[in-house]
Amino acid sequence: MFSVSAFAETLEEAVATTVQNNPEILAEANRKYSVDKTVDQARAGYKPTVDLTLGIGFERAKNPSTSPDHSSLSRGEAEIRATQMLYDGFATKSAIEESLSNAEAAGYQVMGAAEKLSLGTVERYLDVLRREQLLKYTEDNLTQHNSLYDKVKLKADSGVGNYTDVAQTTGRLALAEANLLSAKGNLTDSKSRYIRYVGHEPEGLVDPIKTCCDDVPSTLDGALKIAFHEYPDILAAVSEHEASLAQQEGAKAPFHPQINLEASASLDNNIDGTRGQNKDALAMARLDYNLLNGGADKARLEQTKYLSEQALNRADGTIREAEKNVRLAWSNVDSLARRLPILEKRVQAAKLTRDAYSQQFTVGRRTLVDLLDTENELLAAQNAYTNVYFDHMYGCYWLSQTMGQLLKRLNVDVPEASIKVADKATIDEAK
Repeated sequence: MFSVSAFAETLEEAVATTVQNNPEILAEANRKYSVDKTVDQARAGYKPTVDLTLGIGFERAKNPSTSPDHSSLSRGEAEIRATQMLYDGFATKSAIEESLSNAEAAGYQVMGAAEKLSLGTVERYLDVLRREQLLKYTEDNLTQHNSLYDKVKLKADSGVGNYTDVAQTTGRLALAEANLLSAKGNLTDSKSRYIRYVGHEPEGLVDPIKTCCDDVPSTLDGALKIAFHEYPDILAAVSEHEASLAQQEGAKAPFHPQINLEASASLDNNIDGTRGQNKDALAMARLDYNLLNGGADKARLEQTKYLSEQALNRADGTIREAEKNVRLAWSNVDSLARRLPILEKRVQAAKLTRDAYSQQFTVGRRTLVDLLDTENELLAAQNAYTNVYFDHMYGCYWLSQTMGQLLKRLNVDVPEASIKVADKATIDEAK
């Protein structure tokens, strides 16, 4: 039905280009990479810290060691201190779990953006094909009107026909020409939308022949089951809720003591008005326990509980929205699939009628109006079938997207940033 160019760009290639180059996907990917770094920041809590302090200046002191006079000396300080956290109320563990869940959510969001923008590419790819086919039908319709006009004009000029038929044909011809201009404008607009998504002119696009529809689940329940397990927005929402639970656990840390192991060495010169060097070295286990913080820690814990509930509510809303989209897409595909064979019969009937009326008009058994009407009926039938044909094809890809399966169906590699930063099992290794 549809032609193929020698220099073809397949739908898969167009989608792959979008995934690799679309700025919205790249922006999501960079956000994901930035979230990945919070995992390293959180893991640093298990590692020792080393601080070096140096100081030099002037000190004027009066104390029992200098009494009764003041002492004015050049003062110098040097200290190196190493601190290793031994126990922090599981604050670091919770921070790692939170950052891992956030990174996982960000990865799913990259995948979700890639799926949605890929569906946009599919829509624009198919729309260019649709507009090209509609333009071809409009050109054929204009050709038929030109041919008919020439015949009617010839009859009128030779005295066999009348100029009323010529006038009537002229009006229909003008309408066909206007339809052609409209079809060309629609194709130009469609190509502009394609460039916006893919980044280059559409050339030699190939009809996918509804291959995506071959992989549609056999039941609505099957489609919903896939969506609940693989739709990126659902997975991201679940990961965000897991992050909020980890944040809630981290908010309990201030209610626990913090135990650190500290080792330090210092070299001071002319301290507190006393000339000479002071050298110290120590290793200490220190326990810090906040006894009163004005209720701030309790308020923070309560806040995280509400944030966790909010994340759970959002996840529930995302699941409901995903289910709605699957049901809509499924119903759309089913309805369009039922209409296609009916509209195909209409096209076949319109062609047969047009051909028969053309022969009958030649021998005077049909009026000019009858013949003109059959031309317009054929064009209307072809346009209706073409629109439903591409709507049905798009519906199949839309259904795949609502299940989180579009890139998989198209055999397009997922964005690198959508890969999880780490499995939660690596938390123990980070300790």
